Amino acid sequence: IPSRPPSIPVSPSPATEIHSASTELLTSESLEHLRRLLTDAYTERDVLTKEISSGTFDANTAAKRYQHWERGFLLKRIFRQAFAARKEGADRAAAKLAELQEQLRLTVLATEITIDREQAEPYYRMRDAVAALSECQKTWNVLAAKTIDRIVERSTASTAITRDPVSFSLNSCELIQWEQKVPYLPNRTGGDMYIYPGFILFRASKQAFALIDFRDVKLTFISTQFTEDEAVPSDTQIVGHTWAKSNKDGTPDRRFANNYRIPVVGYGSLLFSSSDGLDVRYLCSNARLAEQFAKAWSAFRMSFNGDFWQQGSDEVPAGENPNGLKTIDRFNQAFERGMAAFESFNVADAKFSNSIANAVQVREEDLTCKVTLSDDDFAAYMATVVEVIAADKELEEHSHLVSHSTRSSFRRAIQNIEGSRVTFEASVSDGRINAEKLTPFFDAIIAFRKARIEFFDANIAAFEKHRAED
Repeated sequence: IPSRPPSIPVSPSPATEIHSASTELLTSESLEHLRRLLTDAYTERDVLTKEISSGTFDANTAAKRYQHWERGFLLKRIFRQAFAARKEGADRAAAKLAELQEQLRLTVLATEITIDREQAEPYYRMRDAVAALSECQKTWNVLAAKTIDRIVERSTASTAITRDPVSFSLNSCELIQWEQKVPYLPNRTGGDMYIYPGFILFRASKQAFALIDFRDVKLTFISTQFTEDEAVPSDTQIVGHTWAKSNKDGTPDRRFANNYRIPVVGYGSLLFSSSDGLDVRYLCSNARLAEQFAKAWSAFRMSFNGDFWQQGSDEVPAGENPNGLKTIDRFNQAFERGMAAFESFNVADAKFSNSIANAVQVREEDLTCKVTLSDDDFAAYMATVVEVIAADKELEEHSHLVSHSTRSSFRRAIQNIEGSRVTFEASVSDGRINAEKLTPFFDAIIAFRKARIEFFDANIAAFEKHRAED
């Protein structure tokens, strides 16, 4: 931390070295040393911030006094010495402000973080997972949760939560100078989290913060069915419906006028906890992205124990060979499920497309017509779409022999058709299908089919190469 005597130039402090590795971990002593340095930096910045606020006022006042005379004609010629004093005062105030601002800029902890390969790859994968999760349509910080009396409230939900929208991102703390941006998770219940390799900066305010050993923090993912009484995010799957006021069996309570249906959606819950009492909770509209982040977190956490196996592929279980029998067996099961789901989807999609085409041919002159299907037929078709999406998610998750880019491309196609399906299904009312909502869904299916063929070809080629090498 730079010292700040009044007329002595300020220079940056030497870099603080942090080494994150399985054989040389951050100790409690090193974390305490880092905490003291950060405390000094926070104190220094707090003092400088107040002085800059005062200096800015003085500089603006002096500049206005000088400019008032400088723009005029008479006073600066009659009172030359006073005018020169005003100019000197304005220059001096501006120079003082610039010096304070430079001192604030230098009041950072220049940090050199060295990451061994065993930690580097899973850390950056975890960081990429946060970047992907930042694209989530909605992320909420859960502020409070309480159990509700379902009989009294006439509700199918058992828990009521208070939540506040937040956005994950890659960011940096202004006090720690590192060339890499780190995962930043805003938190309304205690303190924002900056996730560095080996430790987490938990920042409640400028002066209140804590450093937590990464190994002490556990992240749990829970797939959650949530009764959504607000707008449904586009990247969320609707898994059912309920009523604002319902009976025990889920049927609508007829005693309430204007009772209405509420969608039940699939969200992903992320729970951060530690033995020291850390308890931070988030709700994410895209459950898959939340789950991938939790897996990446666990992989990085386990890398400190030497349990992470990395061979250019994603989400291989800790300590397991991506070419091993268990991994291949899981892939085979996912492959068979994907083939069966796609076969059922093909039959249902052909039937659905034909019914649409026949309706359009019959009423081709009616540009505003809406195709009508029975609720049972439409529900059966949507069920095949949901199953092929779920099956291909599982297949992509266990396809460890193909490249990361190939998997990412297929993952985007799945997310595209999943989001389009939700939007399309939400537009259907009493079996009436609006062509304007149908077109984007059909486009997503076409793109999904193309991506699926490419993904399966890549898997077959990878397996053939694997067998040839064996």
